[in-house]
Amino acid sequence: MHPNVFLKNFWQLELKPQIFVAMSFSKRYQKRYDHVISPAIKQIRINEIPLEPCRVDLSKSGDSILTDIIDGIAHSQMVLADISVIGKNWFTKEVFRNGNVMYEVGLALACRQPSEVLLIRDDNERFLFDVSTIPHKIIDFDKPSIAIQQIRDELVARLRERNYINDARLKNAIATLSGEEKKLINDFSKYPPTRGFGFRNSGSVNFLSIAAIPRLLDKQLIHTVATGDDGEPVYQWTPLGYVVAKNLDSILQRVPWEKDEVTIGQLNVENKEDNSSTKNA
Repeated sequence: MHPNVFLKNFWQLELKPQIFVAMSFSKRYQKRYDHVISPAIKQIRINEIPLEPCRVDLSKSGDSILTDIIDGIAHSQMVLADISVIGKNWFTKEVFRNGNVMYEVGLALACRQPSEVLLIRDDNERFLFDVSTIPHKIIDFDKPSIAIQQIRDELVARLRERNYINDARLKNAIATLSGEEKKLINDFSKYPPTRGFGFRNSGSVNFLSIAAIPRLLDKQLIHTVATGDDGEPVYQWTPLGYVVAKNLDSILQRVPWEKDEVTIGQLNVENKEDNSSTKNA
């Protein structure tokens, strides 16, 4: 599947409890993964669920590696990429970074918010112009306990920023709804995102409600999945639409919005050090 085809159906609330890790698969870098990157990720919890690192070389899905990459980037909480220098051109003396990792970074920046992509490296060499504006962190992997804390804190900071952005996105979606759109959403909020429903044959739908359906489609709150036996469209909630439907009343009742707390997910960090991993580093 081409990345563009896959990503057209992607929305950021369909996220798994994992951080996608893009890095060299060379044995030379395995130690930093085992003793720094993986422990740092596992110390973070969202809604009391610990996060897990997701690396495509460890995937057991059976799909192509490109499918695993796209799925991991699209459905992980964040993308963490180790873009450290892996070598130097003997003729030009210019350093180079892992091409596969940079490809994955490009995919991530195309479909995720910049706050959802964390770049780390272990060098002070000249940085790539194309990603020089993306926040990045220089990590000393020879000091595992410090490196774990640095990566963990950077991930948490970006996850919190992402939560505020998504919370604002949810509020903005609700703020633009008309009265008829809100009525339709309330009437059909009982349906889960996996179940189809039709508007026109509902007894609660009038002409004005029918006119609101195209606006819900344009706002990507619902999408058409089939045509019923009566020839009328069958709809389902999009991930954004379902969250709007479940939070519509509660958010409308909260004033002012500026004082709201983050509603997309609560972050917790384990403060204990992972001694089992750092002792052997």
